[in-house]
Amino acid sequence: MFYDFFRWVALILGYPFVNLYFKTKIYYEDKSVQGRRIDGGALIVSNHFNQSDYAQNMFVLCPHKLCVVAAEIAFKNPFLRFGMKFFGGIEANRVTKDKSFVKKSVEEIKKGNLVQIFPEGHNTPDGKIHPFYKSYLAIPLESKAPIIPIVTDGNYGFFKRARIIIGKPINVWDYIETDTYTREDFTRLNDIVFNKVLELRQEIENRKNTERTNKNK
Repeated sequence: MFYDFFRWVALILGYPFVNLYFKTKIYYEDKSVQGRRIDGGALIVSNHFNQSDYAQNMFVLCPHKLCVVAAEIAFKNPFLRFGMKFFGGIEANRVTKDKSFVKKSVEEIKKGNLVQIFPEGHNTPDGKIHPFYKSYLAIPLESKAPIIPIVTDGNYGFFKRARIIIGKPINVWDYIETDTYTREDFTRLNDIVFNKVLELRQEIENRKNTERTNKNK
């Protein structure tokens, strides 16, 4: 309750700045299937330009609580660690390779919250989508919750306009024929999710180009 109070204060105070900084235009792969409202817990999978990605998604998906899986460095500074707590931060330690983030993420999802993860595992300011680490797939497999891909063009900053696209849910168990999953399933599922993220990133560019064409007519 204490941390939720601070989270809402931060959201309310931060909204004017975020609205000016991102000016986010939202696209949908199919709004009739998945819009901004998400029923129940889910894993949000996104590409990763920088720390602004989480801030953008947090406001796009508000009032849902969006917990974020973050690297250990975000928890070393006392100020950042406090911020992580009231935003629902979940530590993924890249040094020890501790997988406790999976259990904590599943717990949050089962409470009905959303968990944000960036499977590239690092910032990618070159604009390209880098290969995904596969460990994130344990979260939807254990929680039986859907993956919802949300992809950004990373066009952040004042006098710019960021664009994102919300994809249709991916239910990983739809692609597994038995009651258990194998290492091969991880590879196959990762290919499905990764290719969907690539497809959605291209779809943003396609829609931007269509908008420019229509504007110039």
